[in-house]
Amino acid sequence: MDPINDGYMMLLDELIISGKTIGNISEEGIDWGGDKPTYNKLVAAQKRNGPVKKVLANPGTNLFTFQMIQLIAQNIADLAGGSVNGEVWNAPANMALIEGPASIKTGTGQTIVIKKMSVSAVPRGKMGNSGNVYLDCEAEMIAPSDGSSPYSIGPTVAAVTVDQESLAFPAAGGSKVVRVSASGLISLSSAPAGFTLTQDGNFLVITAANNTGAAKSGSLTLTLVSDGTKTATIELSQAAGA
Repeated sequence: MDPINDGYMMLLDELIISGKTIGNISEEGIDWGGDKPTYNKLVAAQKRNGPVKKVLANPGTNLFTFQMIQLIAQNIADLAGGSVNGEVWNAPANMALIEGPASIKTGTGQTIVIKKMSVSAVPRGKMGNSGNVYLDCEAEMIAPSDGSSPYSIGPTVAAVTVDQESLAFPAAGGSKVVRVSASGLISLSSAPAGFTLTQDGNFLVITAANNTGAAKSGSLTLTLVSDGTKTATIELSQAAGA
């Protein structure tokens, strides 16, 4: 059952930036801060009990900070730019700013939809007996150029989607990662023969074993537990062995 939106907002289910589900974030979650608005105040000599005029000087900022700890190559590139070659991330020559729409799904039934966000990220952390390496991320809300509302907060819409609807594996097998966006808990159908799957938060790792026989194919269905009409399907195929 999906959480009921009773107005209390806490917990983090998913962060999406530019249509991509972001990798797992540290247990501290996302910190929504920024600079407070500043004002110019006009005081009259004859009015000693307070200002006679108050004008907004600077609207302030909305800044979201978080640490992304699931350092798969594509996850890093989604936040810090650069390029991906297989499982290798190549850092950009210059600091990258990633801009696009964003949404934050809470664990209590709400979604914050942001029209435009500017994201910067750099690797930081410790390599030793304690601590870990992470992407230190700052995401600042950007005002829309058309003067419209920059963001909204409302109930999460029931849905489940995947970023890849078909996967093709070579005969030698291998693993591929699919990003899942869901408004609540999902159930998974059984993996077709020759394939295995592992769920890691909002990611599915699908593995094909070495195939020495005929070509294989099948499908995997994801279903929203709270609403069985909401599904997503991933078609799987593997080339025949030599």
